[in-house]
This record gives sequence, C-alpha cells and structure tokens, in this order.
Amino acid sequence: MRKTLIAAILSGAVLCMAGCDAPQDAVSKEMGGPEGPGAPDETVSELPVADTHHEPQEGERLSAHEHGRATLAAAVDADRLTFTFEAPLASLAGFEHEAQTEEQTAALAALKDAFVVPGAMVAVNASAGCLPLMTTSGTHMSDGHGALEVEHVYTCENPGRIDSFEFLMMGDYPALEAIDAVFLSGTGQSAGELRPGNPVLKIR
Repeated sequence: MRKTLIAAILSGAVLCMAGCDAPQDAVSKEMGGPEGPGAPDETVSELPVADTHHEPQEGERLSAHEHGRATLAAAVDADRLTFTFEAPLASLAGFEHEAQTEEQTAALAALKDAFVVPGAMVAVNASAGCLPLMTTSGTHMSDGHGALEVEHVYTCENPGRIDSFEFLMMGDYPALEAIDAVFLSGTGQSAGELRPGNPVLKIR
C-alpha cells in the first residue's frame, strides 16, 4: 500500500512540474526584487490568481485521503525545487466541509495564509543554496472531503547538494500525525515517513 501511495505522489509531483492549475480559492505569493529572484531585501507581493474551479474526478486523491496523514513531494528540475503538500482539512482546521460560520471562514483563510509564507513550510539544507521563489496555497472540496493543497517553489544555486529537507509546521497542527514524503531528481529518489519527533527526510 505504501509503495502504491509513493508512486502516486511521485506521479503527482511530475504532473505538477508540467503545470498544475491553482487550487480553488488559492493564495499566491512571489519572491523577487530589482536584482531578480532571491535578491537581498526582497519584497513579497500578491500575484493574480486565475478564477479556476476543479472538481476532482472519481479515483483522485481527495477520495482516498486519510485523516492524520499528509503527503509531501519534492521534485528537482534544473535549478528549481518544487514542493507539493496535501493534507485533509480535518487534520489542520478541525473540519473538512465548506465554511458555514464566520469562525470557519476565518480559520480557512488563516490556514491558507500560514502555508503560503515563503520558506515557512520547508527548510532545505543550507549548502544547496535554495531560496523561495513562489508559493501557492488553496483548498479543494469534493464529496464530503476537503484538503489543503500547497506548492512552494525554490531556486537553488547547488541543487546537486540537496541532502535533506525538514517540514517545519508539524508542531503547529497536533492532529497531523504523519507525512508520507518523497524526493525525486534526475539522479535518484528517496522516500520516508515524517513524524513530529522526526520531521526530516534524508536524501540517499
């Protein structure tokens, strides 16, 4: 079952590198400055987000998600490192239906804002020289299931030196018990389970 899940995550990471639509109600931010992406004294600016609505088809990830678990896929393409994260809303916000009260609306907005902060979700080993470039977070609802979907894109000076990454936000969400993580590059792949006591994936 774990091998099947990892294969599905890898497939999703590759497809997203080819171009994923922004999640419904997505929030996006881009890092950049007068000297290009990653320059000192960068500013964070809001990006326009297309008004897209995607209803997952039967067999897609929402129908198979497991409360308490999430997926995190990392893929390297040239100097770009892309992380895609998906977790059930029940494990992050405590419910997974469309917001029905002002409090729930505020909770979902705060959740998306928290995950869209550049560099706040994942840390890469410093020797790879990876800097945040763009982030997107949004929610999807389908057939009684809801999920947060996040994408963080980094530009890396030395992508070949990536040897580990750490998920930084697990301690903020006690109901998130484990993350199935994978790393894919042109030279190999690694997979493992991240937990509160060990939120780091070592790249082998």
